[in-house]
Amino acid sequence: MKNAGVEVIPSVKQPDLYRIHPNDVLYVQVITQDPQISMLFNNKGNGVGATTNIYSNEASYYLYGYTVTDSGSVRLPVLGTIKVAGSTVAEATNNIQARADEFLKDGLVIVRLLSYKITVLGEVRRPGVYTNFNDKLTIFEALALAGDFTDYGKRDNVMVVRPGPDGNKTFRLDLNDKNIMSNEAYYLLPNDVVVVDPRKGKMWQLNAGTYSFALSTLSTLILLLSYMSRAL
Repeated sequence: MKNAGVEVIPSVKQPDLYRIHPNDVLYVQVITQDPQISMLFNNKGNGVGATTNIYSNEASYYLYGYTVTDSGSVRLPVLGTIKVAGSTVAEATNNIQARADEFLKDGLVIVRLLSYKITVLGEVRRPGVYTNFNDKLTIFEALALAGDFTDYGKRDNVMVVRPGPDGNKTFRLDLNDKNIMSNEAYYLLPNDVVVVDPRKGKMWQLNAGTYSFALSTLSTLILLLSYMSRAL
């Protein structure tokens, strides 16, 4: 839409805030001015001065991250058990910070969601499961992780399946629509599944060479039979 020669940029829908679930994996780090004190409050893989890179591979997430229990809590060194399920990452950070303040005067708590995974399937170059380490992820960023569309990917009807407590919710996105940023599924949530459908005529295009060869062979056979009938 244009107004007096100036194009109006569509509003961007703010991403929904993901709420932590049981079996999610969190990165929790407590930082103080004293590295020795900090190490007491952290797993050996993610404390200050740690030699292990928790982001190096998926196994590290579960070795050095904190898995949310079925009761919705995490058990942290010194700080003990803290309820986090049902909270956003920001709310969980505040709750853990409040507990840390009971022990430390200068403690700083950092919380990240390690189990932020999305699945991209269909007509993309590298379908698979991808882990996101940022606070949010757009549909375009997810497709970029999967290598973008193949030559047969349908850009105007990409499906996003979002699991929820009441069942799956499905969205359809037209990536050519300039208003896509206002779509509820523009920002993906953990465990979302993105499916890129093939364009119509894909099978014909894939088999065009086979069909052409078959038609050529059939034409040759008809000409040969016609020539033989005349010869007889």
